[in-house]
Amino acid sequence: MKTSLAASMVFALGFAAATPCLAVDFVLVKGGAFLMGSPMKEPERGQDEIQHRVSVSDFYLARSELTQKEYTALMRNNPSESKGDVLPVENVSWFDAIRYCNARSAREGLEPAYVIDGETVTWNRGANGYRLPTEAEWEYASRAGTATPFSTGDVITDEQANFYNHYGYNNNSSGRIIGHSRGGTVPVNSFAPNPWGLFDMHGNVGEWCWDWYGDYGAGERTDPAGPATGTYRVNRGGGWNDFPKHIRSAYRAAAPPANGVFNVGFRLARNAE
Repeated sequence: MKTSLAASMVFALGFAAATPCLAVDFVLVKGGAFLMGSPMKEPERGQDEIQHRVSVSDFYLARSELTQKEYTALMRNNPSESKGDVLPVENVSWFDAIRYCNARSAREGLEPAYVIDGETVTWNRGANGYRLPTEAEWEYASRAGTATPFSTGDVITDEQANFYNHYGYNNNSSGRIIGHSRGGTVPVNSFAPNPWGLFDMHGNVGEWCWDWYGDYGAGERTDPAGPATGTYRVNRGGGWNDFPKHIRSAYRAAAPPANGVFNVGFRLARNAE
């Protein structure tokens, strides 16, 4: 499916004064259908990336990974290993991300998206508060209308993302190897955004999604939200220390939801109204 940048532009109207920065900090991702997962011919693909057709509805997604300044201002702590106001927050657990979403919703007078009862979290899909994107929403936004391994095309270079490019992708088909990792995160928005205006969808930090990790099968889906139960929660996009194959749009990573991970953070989503 081809989707233009104009089709996923910033939406500047329709929200109350409680969220005055929404039009600046979020992109309205126009819904549509796409092929989630990777084709069999994609180099270095994973076996859990079964390609299937998925439709998603309109939603808002933050332009940037959540910064340490944003997280600390609300949660009054900063678990990140690499400290810096404009660096993405990392070393946060999935539960930390969920709690941040609810706290920010409450601060801005929005209906929290999650009901938290111990380690049981229920998503109220009709709530207008902040939330994590689903795995399908995340991949749809990362692809930004493309069908290649990266939104940059068949290859990605160290000038386009923060990742560990020592070995290159697909036998170094890009011809460009940085030779080492940058050694940590870099400020958000350090690289050009993808075609839909979203920064750092490849590399810097992985990003927690709502879904439990599991086989998503080959059947067609509409607004999927993953299995009902599981052991690990999905994170997407890869981090500063990941190889190129791990920052592809289709690559799936997962970790226990109670564990903070030194190269995983998150970005916010909201329902479109």
